[in-house]
Amino acid sequence: MPTVRLHPAPVLLAWGVLVIALQSLSVMGLGLATIALLPLPLVFARRRTTVLLRRARWLLLSIVVMFVLATPGQRVPGIVGDIGVTFDGLTLAAEHLLRLTLLLATLALLHERLGTGGMMAGFHWLLAPLSMWHALRERIVVRLMLVIDYVESAPVGNWRQWLSGEASVPEHLNLAVAPLRRLDWAVVVLLGALALAGVWAP
Repeated sequence: MPTVRLHPAPVLLAWGVLVIALQSLSVMGLGLATIALLPLPLVFARRRTTVLLRRARWLLLSIVVMFVLATPGQRVPGIVGDIGVTFDGLTLAAEHLLRLTLLLATLALLHERLGTGGMMAGFHWLLAPLSMWHALRERIVVRLMLVIDYVESAPVGNWRQWLSGEASVPEHLNLAVAPLRRLDWAVVVLLGALALAGVWAP
């Protein structure tokens, strides 16, 4: 039996719906979502996931420190509470840490399954409303491809070379664009409805 393979656009849209859904979850819900979803990228995209999370470690640490030390509320008993740590701060830190970790891990899994070319083909389709502004859509996609290409190939911790503009740029970029089929359109409509429901939900 032939396998059904979706166009990258509805797959990216599904990830976008997941992003919206995670925004409404409490810390308990995020904990359960982490238990359910995090094993997938760790199994099927282990290297890409660990590299991406390692690159984001200072951002994750900054989020934790900021919310733990700067959130008012009931202080934690003992020395920890004396330096300003509150139960509300711990809850918010855990909530934002779990949410961002899930987003990065699932993005790594998405990249592993689609590849850079597939992700860019999906973005190219999703950015179709921008096609009326000359080559704006193509410029955005090319810049995204360059960023992803460098992030993938650069050694971890080599951010100074990136900021200095010394990174090498590939001479050719290939983008394979395919039209959506009926199944792809059905998934797009369904996901669009779910996204709108999530945005307008009270």
